[in-house]
Amino acid sequence: MKKNYNKKKKRITQYFIALILVLAFIIANIPAVYAQIDKNDKAIIDFTDTNTTGTVKINLINKIPDKKIKVEIKKINDPKREDKYNYDLNGDAKIESFPLQWENGEYSVRVMIQASDPKKYTVGLAAQFKLNLKDDKAPYMNANQLVNFNKDSAVVKKAAELTAKCTTDLEKVEAIYKFVIDSLKYDEEKAATVKTGYVPKVDDIMNSGKGICFDYAAVFAAMLRSQGIPAKLVMGFVKSTDPKAKDPVYHAWNEFYLRDKGGWFKINEMKFDGKKFERVDTTFDSSSKGSKAAMQFIGDGSNYQKTEEF
Repeated sequence: MKKNYNKKKKRITQYFIALILVLAFIIANIPAVYAQIDKNDKAIIDFTDTNTTGTVKINLINKIPDKKIKVEIKKINDPKREDKYNYDLNGDAKIESFPLQWENGEYSVRVMIQASDPKKYTVGLAAQFKLNLKDDKAPYMNANQLVNFNKDSAVVKKAAELTAKCTTDLEKVEAIYKFVIDSLKYDEEKAATVKTGYVPKVDDIMNSGKGICFDYAAVFAAMLRSQGIPAKLVMGFVKSTDPKAKDPVYHAWNEFYLRDKGGWFKINEMKFDGKKFERVDTTFDSSSKGSKAAMQFIGDGSNYQKTEEF
């Protein structure tokens, strides 16, 4: 009987050893698309909470102060979409978040480091990820490089103060919208001198009381997101209201989504149905003081040509 027991024990041991070897083989051969964190001696691409936040965290391992660093994000293996965005990544090895905003599917993310020839870049780190969002609005509800905020941000505290007595999302949007168009003034000098790669700092903008269209849109999006309201920062071209201008003007504006219900803004004649992302233009409305003509212009989708959304 003891002999049979030993044989049985041996078979069980062999079974578990075989199982461990099979599992080890499977783990070793899992495609990179399912990796959560990719890392080498140059950079880290972290997908740990991507399916929750709709963003990927990226940073360099060590500072590279004398070279430009780029992040390339694109949708792959999707015949319906060929989206690709390029961002600047700071050379200080600080973590930055970037959105994966083109619905579920496979994404390619690459960190590109400027070569000795400043016009060329080498791949510092590349990764793939299969996005499966828990909430399809997540990329527009969380902070990213261009809409950057946290719980301690001044804009977050101000948004909480402004919406303290609001009972619906529409009331929250209106309270924040009114604050932005009333408190910010357009900065003509900044508009004339702003450089490529500029990234808004929302607290600085709010505290200074002035900014360009990019700034207006970043502040508005950050405040809405902090209140759980999906908000896009949109960039593209808008028809100029100046009759002498021939070409559309590069511009930034917002779109937001009401999860509860739509309705009318009390401060102007804008109506939202609550069934789709709605367009607002805080920069234009601030400059026009809510005129009827301005509301008609903003409400006419043919005046806006979207090229990017964050």
